[in-house]
Amino acid sequence: VQLLFQRNNSDKMFEAFRKFGFRNLQALPHRQIVRITPGTEVYCHQVGPMDSMLGVISGGETLLSVNDCEINDHGCRLALDDLKRVDVVLNQFSFAGYTGQMDYKEHAQRLASAKLASMLANHIALKTKVSIPFASFMYFCCSDNAHLNPFANTLREVAQRFREKGQELAVLYPGDTFDSQAPYDSEPALARFDQAHQQVAGLPVDTVAPVPLDRIEESFRKLAIHLKEKYGGWVLRRLKPVTADLADLDSSVRFSLAEGTFERRARNPDADLLINSQPLFFAFAFPFGVQTLGVSGRYFVQHNEANWRRHRILTSMNNAEVYLRPKYFFTRRNLEFFRERLPGVWNQVRYQLQRMT
Repeated sequence: VQLLFQRNNSDKMFEAFRKFGFRNLQALPHRQIVRITPGTEVYCHQVGPMDSMLGVISGGETLLSVNDCEINDHGCRLALDDLKRVDVVLNQFSFAGYTGQMDYKEHAQRLASAKLASMLANHIALKTKVSIPFASFMYFCCSDNAHLNPFANTLREVAQRFREKGQELAVLYPGDTFDSQAPYDSEPALARFDQAHQQVAGLPVDTVAPVPLDRIEESFRKLAIHLKEKYGGWVLRRLKPVTADLADLDSSVRFSLAEGTFERRARNPDADLLINSQPLFFAFAFPFGVQTLGVSGRYFVQHNEANWRRHRILTSMNNAEVYLRPKYFFTRRNLEFFRERLPGVWNQVRYQLQRMT
């Protein structure tokens, strides 16, 4: 089995693949077309610090999987310039994460609307013949995130929006086959998805077992030591203390990555974060933990959202192995990566700022 993965500033994914026994690995360069068989070429386009799109060129046609990349018109133009044409686009059609805003009813509706608008905008900017909605077939299945399910886009809503705009959409149910050279009727798949969406409210919801405070504190202290080594105090001082109310443990904590302190306190429903013990443990225990927390939607940010946003940014940099101490940052590989990726990163930053205003 040959594995293809984006080439960036880190080898951790290739090291993980090797641990699983894979040996035939190929790193895909940013915005270059790579031949992998006599009849097939692939194209990797990195978006932001970690995401990437995959283009597949075969049989005289080009398919572009946008996946969950949040790409704007400028990014679409770059991809179209590289690929020359895009016949089929695979794209996310609903939100699949939540970053903890308290007004979740209003905010989740905005998220769903924005995802649908982005899918349609990508379709038009890429000048594709047809888009296929995928990457959002999920439901929030825990007792602390199931409240988000009613706000997800349905396939029927997506099909209606594309029809209103005169754009072609192909909806596939698992097991369906799409032939771009033949007429395609989405109605049978839509009818099956209508039934599936109606059943979401009755699907199981898990109650996750609590994690003891000792384990949470242990994972926090390991993270604090690691961040101090990789970033130094001058960066960590930007992170102010955070209070978190753990309802399932009937207690609260105050933690400071800058100070390396973890204090146990009595219940405080007015804390910065409202979160259960298991997602907080996971956030500390893994480099991708805080990012995963933002995907899972298993918490609320009640106060000091700007401070928590700084925590998210720094831990995302840590997951991407972008360390700011000079001896880690000023490496040849890092500098080459940033030289190649800086224009795209700045474009992505501008896009995200526009979406937030």
